[in-house]
Amino acid sequence: MSFFPPDPESPPFDDAPAVRSPWWTAPTDRLPVLYPASEILVTTGHLAIALAGVDVYADGAEIRIERRLRRNDAPLDEWQRMNNVFMEHWAGHGQSSAGRLRYGVVLSTGEQVISDRAFGFAGDPMSPPKGSSLVRSGGGGGGDGHSYSSNDALWLWPLPPPGSLELVLQWPALGVPETRTYLDVSSFGELAERSVPFWP
Repeated sequence: MSFFPPDPESPPFDDAPAVRSPWWTAPTDRLPVLYPASEILVTTGHLAIALAGVDVYADGAEIRIERRLRRNDAPLDEWQRMNNVFMEHWAGHGQSSAGRLRYGVVLSTGEQVISDRAFGFAGDPMSPPKGSSLVRSGGGGGGDGHSYSSNDALWLWPLPPPGSLELVLQWPALGVPETRTYLDVSSFGELAERSVPFWP
């Protein structure tokens, strides 16, 4: 008799296609239409955060954010502290910290929608929220001993109503108070109609 027990049988492979929860993520099978928005939202001696555009889909919009951190002659210990804050955010840590990076939007109806987690949706991904949702995902990051860059994508579902959309952010740990930027999203309905599937 062998010392090691036999491996358990593997469960059968589930070959069914994944079902997308539209409040959770942007579609991967559609080409969005770009809403041309390019604006520096925040700049300090070490940090810059910019709006790089909005991808408009038939059922929502993805707000693209670029972030940059530079050493700018900071002493090594201060640079390491700032870089750790920047990296902790990117890695999804520090979600409960009062100093964390937070995003939100205010719709033209007055509804406030907050993305209060480093990544992902706070609710059940299989159950739609009672109102709108703002889910944060991120791309890669990279840098060296003097600079670092990363990005965020904020999936807003459903498509916001016409009028003004207010983008709100703060990052107290890196010296960024509550900051607001306004976008006129009245054209989003027309742009959404031009979003097409990759495959007919």
